[in-house]
Amino acid sequence: MKSSIHPVMLRVRLYRHDDNPLRRHSDRLESVFVLAALVLVLVSLWPAVVAGRAVYEGAVQDQSAGTGVRRQVMATLTQDAPPARVSFSEVPAAQPETMARWTTAEGAARCGFVPAPSLAKAGSVVPVWIDAAGAPASPPADSAVLAMRGMVMGLLVVLGTGLLVLTAFLVFRRRLDRVRYGEWDAAWVRAGEQRRRPRQP
Repeated sequence: MKSSIHPVMLRVRLYRHDDNPLRRHSDRLESVFVLAALVLVLVSLWPAVVAGRAVYEGAVQDQSAGTGVRRQVMATLTQDAPPARVSFSEVPAAQPETMARWTTAEGAARCGFVPAPSLAKAGSVVPVWIDAAGAPASPPADSAVLAMRGMVMGLLVVLGTGLLVLTAFLVFRRRLDRVRYGEWDAAWVRAGEQRRRPRQP
């Protein structure tokens, strides 16, 4: 456990603010930038929550609005349903479709292919989701799926912010390193000049 904490503590000591006289100006600038980056990532949590909640509430609103547009009715099969296809993959085979008839809320009769249990007999009654025009429609998404969409949006906001901050930090660190290398070169030149100077008696 100590070995895993040790590198983290080294980083904390490297970037924390102190009065160490050996710290260069560039080191202090890097510490300030790291602190600002951490604050920015933490601040991005609030927009991530807002974005995730907006996506979730928008999806829920679409689902609730779909009650008047998309509703469930009972359809009567006019043909026997074919047998279900066998799936040898991880994705389950789709439910077979067969001809059926149903009545919309306005009393209009409709017919078409709808999903039905395998080998269901003609005359069987199955639930079907229809749209405003009375045509078969996909069922509404589960609430867990809607919540997952909101969570994914929030994570994308946080990850996007973290990626931008990391990119900015790498660019800033690279420029600081160039300044440091220039200072080191100048220091070596001054040290060489001091060595070449004759000593005063």
